[in-house]
Amino acid sequence: MLALGLLVGCSREVLYNKLDEQQANEVVAALLNHSIDADKRPTERGDGWQVVLDRHDMPAAVAVLRDAGLPHQSIDNISQIFKKDGFVSSPLEDKQRFIYAREQQLGHTLRQFDGVVDAYVYLSIPDKSPIDDKPPSGSASVVIIARPNAGIESRAPDIKAAVMNGTDGLTDPSRVTVQFFQRSPTELPAGAVTTGVLRGDMTSLALIGFAVLVLLLACALLWRNRGALLGSRPRSLARSSVSHER
Repeated sequence: MLALGLLVGCSREVLYNKLDEQQANEVVAALLNHSIDADKRPTERGDGWQVVLDRHDMPAAVAVLRDAGLPHQSIDNISQIFKKDGFVSSPLEDKQRFIYAREQQLGHTLRQFDGVVDAYVYLSIPDKSPIDDKPPSGSASVVIIARPNAGIESRAPDIKAAVMNGTDGLTDPSRVTVQFFQRSPTELPAGAVTTGVLRGDMTSLALIGFAVLVLLLACALLWRNRGALLGSRPRSLARSSVSHER
């Protein structure tokens, strides 16, 4: 049973690695909702979480997560993209970090809208002129990927308001462009989603059957050797009594 359990565990492949716990939970929940057997476990180095599943379910899992826009990009990886090589950062580096963090936060906010699969925000914030007291006029480009027939296009004013309220120097709605795209669900082969569940059920049945077989063999061996097991002690006692009489 231990050997079979190890073989079953070795057949699982890593789909995603180094995710935070929220990302891993969202991915596993989406896969389980589509009857794909998946699980999360800590990475070997302890630097995040990884999602594992059966290798035969890999194509279906990738398609399901693509349609759901998962895993969402974490807004905590700014330090990995813009690494500080020294103790003091230049004003340009600080500005790029600020813009990138704001773009990630705005994209995370727009993903909370119903029907939105993914959202990307690109900000253009010019530097303030040293000879002009007028605040710089920035601009923004928003890309919304929505589910089919979600009707998210009617919420363009709300999307623009969310971007403007979260960006300093962006007050003109005409400076915010919003583009909508639809992501059609990926067509999976017939039975591709249920194979993982059936395979897991077959594995469980095989393990149960193997355990029952081992138990029956053990009972058969005990029943076959019952005479030897029960008669070994009396025979030894009889031999000892005969030796004492002699």
